[in-house]
Amino acid sequence: MSVMIDRASQFSQYLVTLTKYSETSSHRISPSINDHFVNDALQALRSTVHVVAPLKPKFVRQNRVAPWFIAETCSLKQEIRKLEREWRRSGSEQSLDIWKHSLLNYKKALRRARSQYYSTLISENGNNPRFLFSTIVKLTRSQSSVEPHVPVSLSSDDFLTFLDSKISNIRHKLNQVIPTISPEQAEAVEMEASTETSVTLDCFTAVDQAEITSIITSSKSSTCLLDPIPTRLFKETFPLINDSILTIINASLETGYVPQSFKYAVVKPLLKKPSLDPSNLANYRPISNLPFISKILERVVVKQLYCHLQDNSHFQSGFRPHHSTETALVRVSNDLSLASEKGLLSILVLLDLSAAFDTIDHSILLHRLEQDIGIRGSAPKWLKSYLSDGCQFVNINGHSSQCTRVNYGVPQGSVLGPILFTLYMLPV
Repeated sequence: MSVMIDRASQFSQYLVTLTKYSETSSHRISPSINDHFVNDALQALRSTVHVVAPLKPKFVRQNRVAPWFIAETCSLKQEIRKLEREWRRSGSEQSLDIWKHSLLNYKKALRRARSQYYSTLISENGNNPRFLFSTIVKLTRSQSSVEPHVPVSLSSDDFLTFLDSKISNIRHKLNQVIPTISPEQAEAVEMEASTETSVTLDCFTAVDQAEITSIITSSKSSTCLLDPIPTRLFKETFPLINDSILTIINASLETGYVPQSFKYAVVKPLLKKPSLDPSNLANYRPISNLPFISKILERVVVKQLYCHLQDNSHFQSGFRPHHSTETALVRVSNDLSLASEKGLLSILVLLDLSAAFDTIDHSILLHRLEQDIGIRGSAPKWLKSYLSDGCQFVNINGHSSQCTRVNYGVPQGSVLGPILFTLYMLPV
């Protein structure tokens, strides 16, 4: 009881600190103060949840009920079990025939219920292509294609060493094949490739409580090892700490600094295809799991980037409402038709990039965002902070590797990663 009271008083003191921090102007918050406060906040959440809901080992029986197993099929199942017991007790042929007939009706009812369930599911999600695709994959995937577990012979340190060496080798080869040119030639090439824009994004603006609440409630409740408390619990208690979370987000945006705690990633290797050999390290894709609060910060930035990109180019198809690969193909098809009418030749080049996300050069990306996308002012400062001093470790089969510094790339599994990679590849 005394431990709980002590922890409760610690959390009360933490709430007082949050209030004082929230009243402090974000412009007077230095990076060290920001890091110190965020670390204290995360630790307070961990300590509190350990008191309220301490971890205890518990055996859980996995008895999953199919979503189409409705009341009708449940009653039919009870009926056939009753008839089976009757047949085994009497041993008569009549009881056996009745049981077999009821079993056949039960299987037909199951098929009807399953068919009706998926028909309703597909009709209700006709405007959600991602959900439809995942549903079709589940329906068509055989039992043999279920993703295997990572073999226990592969350790987390093995994965980390492989990932680091792979990226280092690719970067070394890139440096070898890139031709050496003079500064004047480099400037001329840059000027030719540059697509100067008159629309600029000078800073990431602070958000209000309504926007941050909307982002949090609409985000998936996924949790990783780096989260101080389960995301579902964080959402439920968010009204109690919303002012403090808002202050953390806005302080980061206005000072152009991302707290160091938000730059850690736990890498979960994911087999690229179920049919591949799980003992081969090259067959895995490194997916980075990030803290939930850091992804909220990323979503705030992505939303403002979306708005900027929508105004930046009429022919930008990526990350714009009512645009997709279809509108991009329309543009390409139109360009091909115009070139053909003028008697010009068109060449299609298809590229398959190895470790594309993990080998992005941060300096090139920042330069491209500033020159080609129009991100100026204090906004590049935040992006530079986001990209720098990142750390990651691998976790498989309940074991974690040592932590290593990330010098290149953007995390696969992050919110900002896909849009930054697309912008990085614009000249291509």
